[in-house]
Amino acid sequence: MTRLSALIWFMLVLAAGFATFKVKYAVQDIDDQLTRARKQTVAEQEEIRVLTAEWTYLTQPERLADLNRRFFALQPITAKQLEHGIAEIPMRAPPPSPDVVVAASRTPAAQQTAANPLPVTAATFSTPSVQPAPIQPAPILSAPIQPAPILSAPVQPASVQPAPVQLAKANPAATPGSLDALIARIAEAR
Repeated sequence: MTRLSALIWFMLVLAAGFATFKVKYAVQDIDDQLTRARKQTVAEQEEIRVLTAEWTYLTQPERLADLNRRFFALQPITAKQLEHGIAEIPMRAPPPSPDVVVAASRTPAAQQTAANPLPVTAATFSTPSVQPAPIQPAPILSAPIQPAPILSAPVQPASVQPAPVQLAKANPAATPGSLDALIARIAEAR
């Protein structure tokens, strides 16, 4: 009987020791996680302080005024600008897209004609209450088409040279230089 009770007590001591070590290591893991969380919190607070200082520097009124003078030249709103209603604000025109001219023939006359690009006509934009003006089509340049010579041997694809491609550039005088010029052009179109 004493051996049985000694064995039971030995097992209880062994289980208590095992549970004590398990709890100890669990507490150490939780303490390590808490230490890492505190370090991460301190690092993020330092980063927030740095970002706040950077934001304060970037939004200084003197610096913003200097950037405005150098890049935008914006002026304060005047009382006269606030007298108009929203309905009187003109619609913004979409950006112009350059026309593309492709030379389709290899003849020298067609290449010389394609070297002079097509004139770019400005599209007319209007509000829904105004009738749009008809758009003038650009003149079509045509070159005489010469028949291809009849060859006795088949032509290899490597020997065929593609026709040169030339791009026409939009007329820079057609685009307004400022918002006031654009509004003046819209007012003239009405």
